Amino acid sequence: MQLSRTPPPIVVPSRSDQFLQKNTELIGGPLGKRTQPGRTRTGFFSVERVLLLLVLLAGVLALLFKDHCRQVGWLTPDQYSTTCYSAIPAAFQDDSLGRLFPYFSPGVSFDYLPLGGLIAGITAWLSGFGGTGGTRLLGFFDLNALLLVIAWMFGTIALARSTRRRPWDAAIFACSPLLLFTAFSSWDLWAAALAAVGLFLLSRRRLAGAGIALGLASCVQPYVALILLAILLVSIRRRQLLSLLPVWLGFVASFAALNLPPLMLNPASWRGYWSRAWTEEASTGSIYGAITALAGRLGGPGFTALDAFWVSMALLVFGIIAAVLLCFGAQQTPRIGSLAFLLVAWFILVDKQAAPEHLLWLLPLFALARPRWRGVLIWQVFGVLWYLAELLYLGVVLGDNNSQHGIDLPYYILALLLSGAATLIMMGFVCRDVFRPRHDLLRRGGIDDPLLDWRLRTDESSLARPAAHLA
Repeated sequence: MQLSRTPPPIVVPSRSDQFLQKNTELIGGPLGKRTQPGRTRTGFFSVERVLLLLVLLAGVLALLFKDHCRQVGWLTPDQYSTTCYSAIPAAFQDDSLGRLFPYFSPGVSFDYLPLGGLIAGITAWLSGFGGTGGTRLLGFFDLNALLLVIAWMFGTIALARSTRRRPWDAAIFACSPLLLFTAFSSWDLWAAALAAVGLFLLSRRRLAGAGIALGLASCVQPYVALILLAILLVSIRRRQLLSLLPVWLGFVASFAALNLPPLMLNPASWRGYWSRAWTEEASTGSIYGAITALAGRLGGPGFTALDAFWVSMALLVFGIIAAVLLCFGAQQTPRIGSLAFLLVAWFILVDKQAAPEHLLWLLPLFALARPRWRGVLIWQVFGVLWYLAELLYLGVVLGDNNSQHGIDLPYYILALLLSGAATLIMMGFVCRDVFRPRHDLLRRGGIDDPLLDWRLRTDESSLARPAAHLA
């Protein structure tokens, strides 16, 4: 059969998403029926360029949300009551990054794996050329913010190109309300962006590159290993395990390349990161930390550091077993995006060191697993409430229990539980999409798994090549 030379159309959210259909009237309503996105010229404002502009706009707004601390400094409890706290300047001060390099200077511990430490160390060194004291701290923060925006852009374009017919789904990551508050609160955005790049390379059958990118992402935050687990389970179900061997090799190579040097040169520092998993108390953002704080108020016992570690590990193993049963028990093989979303979301819920900023890990996976705007936005509302509630609660705890500009523990626990419930509900919807593919937007549109349907990807690429100038 002779193939048509007409490039495939793209899905327009303002037409296909009921929520956006009803809420785009202020800007002219849904895209007109006579237009053919993907087949007609768009001029300068192609989909990807619009997405990049959205990232720039969101980045400026996110920086404005931190502007109070940029002006007066990151002072406690002021940085909590004004909700402009960021772990980036905190790490510069607490870990003495002005004179010590993470993982290579003796006795230096760091809250991120070696790639995160490398980024922090290099930017701290570069900030030394801009001044000293508060000026250097501000330069360190701003330089990291700039690099995070660049990573944000790459992750957005990677998502847009992962599903050629649904590039607008990347807007979930490009202009996320959650990222307005959390993008510059930590280095976690690096992990999410690199993971998105890795999944894009997988969709284009650049398997070694996909493994390398995922390995780099895991050297910022180890949760990325769960995405690799999702790829492994789906590849076994689809009998593509051997064909995906370059992914595992690339992952191991990049992970080893970044971890072996500090392990050999400064093993105490490298082991320090992993030992904190069972030696540190549960974080304020975890369910274990909340229970312990509440138990302290009521005069009862809470979780010790070791107890919280073993309970979190047991719950994580339970979630992995459930994902295995789901993968091999569903009538149709789950998509990688769906399975990865479920694993990472469960990890965030049960992690001993959970934090509201970790919710941004899910944004690229939302775009691949369940790109429904209503659910994504409602989920983010509860995520933002959790983030703000934690800062306001910490402002009270760390500010000599002055509740003038903060909230008490019960209100914080309520925000944490509401965010956790919203995540569980989203997981339930994704599970429903797996068991009933007619609810899955991608499969309902004729796409099985955009990350593994390489033959379809090749056909679409060959069809679109003569119209490369199109959106």
